[in-house]
Amino acid sequence: MSESVAELDAQQLGTAWHSRLVENGVPGDDLVRTVGRIEKYGQWCDAWCATAGQRVAEAEAADRNGAGLTAAGLWLIAALEFHFAKHVFVHDRERLLTATQRSADCYQRAMGRLPWPGVAVEVPFDGDVLPGVLRLPSAADAGPDGPVPVVVVVPGLDATKEEMHRFAEVFLQRGMATLSVDGPGQGETENRLGIRPDWEVVGAAILDAVAANPRLDDQRAAIAGVSLGGYYAARSVAADARWRAGVSLGGVHSLAATWAGLPALTRAAFTSRSGATDAADGLRRAQQVTLDSAARSRGDAPFLVVHGGQDRLFGEEQARLLAEHFGSRGELVIEPDGDHVCHNLAYRVRAEVADWVSAVLKAGAPQ
Repeated sequence: MSESVAELDAQQLGTAWHSRLVENGVPGDDLVRTVGRIEKYGQWCDAWCATAGQRVAEAEAADRNGAGLTAAGLWLIAALEFHFAKHVFVHDRERLLTATQRSADCYQRAMGRLPWPGVAVEVPFDGDVLPGVLRLPSAADAGPDGPVPVVVVVPGLDATKEEMHRFAEVFLQRGMATLSVDGPGQGETENRLGIRPDWEVVGAAILDAVAANPRLDDQRAAIAGVSLGGYYAARSVAADARWRAGVSLGGVHSLAATWAGLPALTRAAFTSRSGATDAADGLRRAQQVTLDSAARSRGDAPFLVVHGGQDRLFGEEQARLLAEHFGSRGELVIEPDGDHVCHNLAYRVRAEVADWVSAVLKAGAPQ
């Protein structure tokens, strides 16, 4: 780890990431105590792994006592804390990969026992597989028997399928299945696949997997991405008419246009996860991440862009350009008080996104 990165102020990072961690399931007290006992970013991963280890011990105790649901909740927290221990900790590959595996392992222990249980899936892709988790709504929420609509929930640059657990639940509550996948350069694929700017290729592979599952209605498939995942969603919907709807929450139109203003850790994470050899190569690869090179929408799927007015990574102009890419099918909503991905407004914004997706997919339901 470079000296400059190791010396970053951990307190400032804890403040900047507070809403994201808490809204995605990290207990507020764990956040305060963990960040409170460190000063520099070089201590971040070890400190969070120690906190996650405490949740693991509690989960194991609950399992021994036969309290399966309690244990599952603790396993989920441990998974999230291992994830956030390393989410932009790309300067120390050994620690990052260890924490990544521990996060995935803990999530496996949790997801089958929580509400709307998850099952592990593998999406064939480019001679490899993309690991994911499929969750189905309850019968009462899903309505009549038959295949259910599905929302593919796409993580961003430094997120993973584990972090999407809570976001997925607003769709499950409304009778839609969810599928979240570690795409190239995300989570469990990070050590073997690099970020791809042409994410429509990834989206098509995921849609093929949806179509092969008789429990899912591939005629009512939507894709919702957060942060860089919003760009991935846009690339997918623009190129593939099979999508019924798309959403960008805090996404970007052109990564290079925002590059100079991005935090150093974000630039380093993209450089690492894209397979770049150095910072200059990272910028060259970032220049490929743009909707300028993407097809204009080939279908009639509406595309919703929701963006925070206080987004510190991607400004409102990026959101406007994203929506304009879809012409009359693009819809732009700016939340003036929202931060990046509107994490600080997640209690409302996520539900409103799910309402919008539900309305579009219901409009396409067979009569």
